[in-house]
Amino acid sequence: MKVAILANRANSFYRPLAEGLERMFKEIGVETFLLYDGLESLPRKQMRPSGKGANWKGKVFQLAEGCAAWLNYQRLLRCLRTVDVAVIVGHMPRAYYDLLFDDERLRRDVPRLPILLYDLVYLGSRAEWVKWIHGCTASKTVPPGRHWGTNRYDHHLCISEVSEHRVLPGAESFSRIGINLIDTSLAIEPREICALIDFERPNHLPERAIQIQACLEAGIPFKVLHGSYSMAEIRKIYRSCSLYFIAHCESFGLPICEVQACGGVILTPYANWCHAHFFETPEPGHSGQLPENFIVYNNDKQQLVRKLERLKRDYNAETALANFKRDQPHFYRGNPTELARVVAMIGDGTIHSTSHQHHPTLQQLSDAVAVRS
Repeated sequence: MKVAILANRANSFYRPLAEGLERMFKEIGVETFLLYDGLESLPRKQMRPSGKGANWKGKVFQLAEGCAAWLNYQRLLRCLRTVDVAVIVGHMPRAYYDLLFDDERLRRDVPRLPILLYDLVYLGSRAEWVKWIHGCTASKTVPPGRHWGTNRYDHHLCISEVSEHRVLPGAESFSRIGINLIDTSLAIEPREICALIDFERPNHLPERAIQIQACLEAGIPFKVLHGSYSMAEIRKIYRSCSLYFIAHCESFGLPICEVQACGGVILTPYANWCHAHFFETPEPGHSGQLPENFIVYNNDKQQLVRKLERLKRDYNAETALANFKRDQPHFYRGNPTELARVVAMIGDGTIHSTSHQHHPTLQQLSDAVAVRS
C-alpha cells in the first residue's frame, strides 16, 4: 500500500504530525510520500474576480496566481493517482471549512481514492465547535459558508478523541492513532531546573501573573515565550526547560507532549485546561484524571509555590520521561497497532472513497448536540 501525506512546513503542528505519521507508517511497512506542499496544492473553489476596477497589473497578478495554483494541483494529482489513500493533516475547525479545498473537484479527479483526515482531536467529540461551525459564529472567527461535518472525509485519524464530552451518536468513524514523537530534536539534555511560561493570552493574565510570582517566590528561573519560533528553535527551548506552564485551555496542546518527550513536567491552574490528556472522557459532573506528570494547583499561588519548592528538590527528567512513556505511550510512539487496523480496513474495502457519504453532516451533528443538551 502507498499513502500520500498532505502537510506543510508551517511553524505549527502540521509538520510534527506529518513526520510522526510517516514514522508510524514506516513501522508497519507502509510506503509513504510526505508532501510538504500538499495542503497549499489542494484545489480551491473558483473565486469571484476582485472587481471591475482592477488595473492590468492586478489582472496579470491574478492570472499568474491562478496558473501557479493550477500547476501545483496538477503535480499533486500526479502523485495522488499513484497511491492508495491520501491523508490530509489538518485541524478542527478549519479542516471542516468549505474554503479549505474544493471537495467536488478533488473527488472527481481521483474518484477511487479514500481521503482521510489526521487531526490533533476529533470533531465528533467537540460539541461546542459543532455548534460554532454550524452557526458560522463570528466571535469564534468561523467564516460564512456551508461547512462540513464528518462527512467531508472517508475516515478520521486523531491523536485523541478524549474531551469533556462523549463522542456524538453516529460519529464513531474515527481511529485514535496517537502521535509518534521519537525524534532526535526531542530528547533529555543536562540542565538546571527552569520553568517555561507559555505565550501570553489576554483573557488569562491573572493566571499568568500567579505563575510568574510563584516562580519568583520559589526561586525557580523561568523563560517566557513570545514572538515566533521555528520548529528547531522551540524544541531547543523545550530541551532546556524542566517545567511547562499552560497559558489557556488547550484543544489538545502538542507542546504538552513535546515537553514531556524532553523530560519535562506540566503545570496547569485547572485540570480541564488539559482535558484532551484525561485518561478517558469523564462522566458528566465529574473531573477527569490526568497522568502523573501533570501538576494541578487550582490557580492558588501559595499552593503553586509549595509544589515548585518540592519540584526543586525532587524533579528528575528521566523519571518524567518514564512517566510519559508509561502513562501516555500513544502520545510518545503512537499506536501502530491501530494504524495497521486502519490500513487493513482500507485494504479490504471497509474504508473506501465513498465512505464519507455515510458519515454525519454538520446539520446532523448539530441536531445530535441539541438532543444531548
